[in-house]
Amino acid sequence: MIGEGGQGAAQFGSEADLDRAIEDLIVRDALTLPPYPGISLRIADLVRERDYGLDSLARLVRSDAALALDLLRAANSAYYGLGRVVSLEQAVVRVGVEHLERLALATELDAHALARGPLFPLRRLAWHDALASAVLSRELAKARSLPPEEAFTCGLLHDFGRIVAIGAIERIAAGSRTMPAHFWESVVDRHHVRLGSILAERWDLPAPVAEAIRLHHGGGAEVSASPQLVQVVRIVDAAVRLLGERAGVTAADLAVLALLTERETAALVRILRVLPTFVASLDGAPEPRGPGLLDGDAAAPRPTRGHGLRVRIGGHEWVALGVGPHQLAIRGGFPLPEGSMIEVEVLEGRGFAFHARVLLAWPDRSAFGAVLMPFGLSGPALLDWQGLVPASATA
Repeated sequence: MIGEGGQGAAQFGSEADLDRAIEDLIVRDALTLPPYPGISLRIADLVRERDYGLDSLARLVRSDAALALDLLRAANSAYYGLGRVVSLEQAVVRVGVEHLERLALATELDAHALARGPLFPLRRLAWHDALASAVLSRELAKARSLPPEEAFTCGLLHDFGRIVAIGAIERIAAGSRTMPAHFWESVVDRHHVRLGSILAERWDLPAPVAEAIRLHHGGGAEVSASPQLVQVVRIVDAAVRLLGERAGVTAADLAVLALLTERETAALVRILRVLPTFVASLDGAPEPRGPGLLDGDAAAPRPTRGHGLRVRIGGHEWVALGVGPHQLAIRGGFPLPEGSMIEVEVLEGRGFAFHARVLLAWPDRSAFGAVLMPFGLSGPALLDWQGLVPASATA
């Protein structure tokens, strides 16, 4: 049995040990939950009372350095349009007042979601998925004439129980032996809905958000207060799982998820083209230090061997060790943060750029290796990527 705080590998038995330990935290009301996001609440109060101006909103944003930075980065991402903004007042105008409230919520949760810990890469991937879910939920809700900002919050929080579960595992299993990612993820899968529901109750979240947390995997939507929002979150949840499994998503891929209209499918495909820049704009956490719980050797398969094309990341060139349908293995001169979202520029041929997740990173003699997975490719970028994959590679 694993004791709280970690008892070492000798006492680490099975997933059942973790299940019992998480249950014990719940029974003792000893879960570590993020505090209610106060800045977003104050912005919401200003908006609801219609007692604000650009100066007052910018002043409130300026009181939180992390929010100010995230607002500027998000406002300058492709998601909100072209043209650079440099002041907080300009950023508020570009993002919009109601979406500023949601962005503030995301920023305040970011500190908890990206807290350093031995399962940090899993935390980071879960946070990426939460941000992607928020954006896609907002766009699908707009296409269905549903409240988009409410849908954004539902998408952002529907799976936040995964991050709560990861935090509980880190607390319980600290110091235990490393295990493959799928081991920890299977425990997270079993507990995240219940833990998310506990968070919803603690925060006294509105019924639509609480229902999105409780019902996004099925059952009960027909008797919920907001069945249409629950359906939006279910569709988006499946779409985001696709983003985690393959390099790109097409309209045909989305069509098999649910009975989407052409207009709805087009809206999701359109937003996929700018989604990675929004997610990357809120991914500012540094790589954690200290021992981890992930077994890197079992974390990801190596891609099918391909030609040695060159790519540029952060101003440095890397050489491809291999290319597969959904992954790219590279070798270069500096380490990449595992789990991070990075921009990759392909230097061969006419060249193109895309965002990718760092699935795995390791030292390689005097250099460093990494396995990348392109994130959210669609349209021409997806075709360019597919042109890199050797004909002999299989999906």
